[in-house]
Amino acid sequence: MSQNTLGKFVIGMKRSVILAACLFAAACSQGPRELSAEDLEMRRAELDTQLADPVARTRLIAKVFGSTEKMERHAFLKFHVFGFTGEGNLIPFFTMNNYVIQRWSPGKDNSFDVQHFEVAYYSKFDTNEAISEWKNPLTDEVIELPHFVLGPVPRSYSPNMPKDAATFAPDPLNITMIGDRVYIPTLTRLRVPGMLSPEEWGPYGGASENYWDSMLVYSANIDDVLDEKKTHVPAEMHMQNLVSWAPYLKLGNTPGRTMVRAYGQHISGFDALPADIRSNLEKYTPEIFDVDSWKETRIDAVEFMQSLMEKREKGTLDIDQPGYKAPRVKRFDELSDF
Repeated sequence: MSQNTLGKFVIGMKRSVILAACLFAAACSQGPRELSAEDLEMRRAELDTQLADPVARTRLIAKVFGSTEKMERHAFLKFHVFGFTGEGNLIPFFTMNNYVIQRWSPGKDNSFDVQHFEVAYYSKFDTNEAISEWKNPLTDEVIELPHFVLGPVPRSYSPNMPKDAATFAPDPLNITMIGDRVYIPTLTRLRVPGMLSPEEWGPYGGASENYWDSMLVYSANIDDVLDEKKTHVPAEMHMQNLVSWAPYLKLGNTPGRTMVRAYGQHISGFDALPADIRSNLEKYTPEIFDVDSWKETRIDAVEFMQSLMEKREKGTLDIDQPGYKAPRVKRFDELSDF
């Protein structure tokens, strides 16, 4: 081969490589191919087949919620917290920045066991800016916010789960496919006795019964869900809670609840967090960075009640101080910002 011919051959090869690279880049930039109506119907039929089999359905739930193999999954969610007194609009309170670690493992009889760890630091509403105190717009009283720590809490998912919403790990509602995503909703309804009476604890006390209603929805791509090679898939999460007033809000027997609108997703780990959120979690809830050492179960509501008792024993509880008078709770039409 002459030098001239060789040169033309090399140039031709370079052009072919460049063209192939351009075509590949163009294909990647277009993203996944949009599924046709026929494609969607085929996947819906396959999904229905799995959902009709209790064992396959449980594996599908575990794959989207966590993992079908022994594995640790991380998630981050933004919780926007509002107050609702039964009249008027929702009242923005604050935001919670929640980090979740779940340790999944296969259990007996096609079940999956979970150890759930969760923390959150409070921030100004719709920001990442951490706060430890907050002025309640319903009372104008500045209160201390106890940063949230919960876990380890055991959970289990199995083919024969009871149809009972009074649990933190309920059997999911109807699993459905919308477009190219699978949606798995859960509904939890709890009613528990009030821990603190108004007669003894003033504004920290509340009604004789507390209510907790929560709907959490996971969603994942249908092709990920149906891929038998995958033991876990990336999922988005959306949640709405309606919960009786927490004692630290100091709203006593005032009618109303807090409403939470939350959203988030699985993430690879702490390095996936924005720097300011990670540093605030490290400062206010360091427990989540060392769950191997987190052995004893912690429940935020119980710890807050214990802190009130300790302050009362030391004589430092605010409501026990001479001259303390609980602020009047405003009506919605008295709020200056609404």
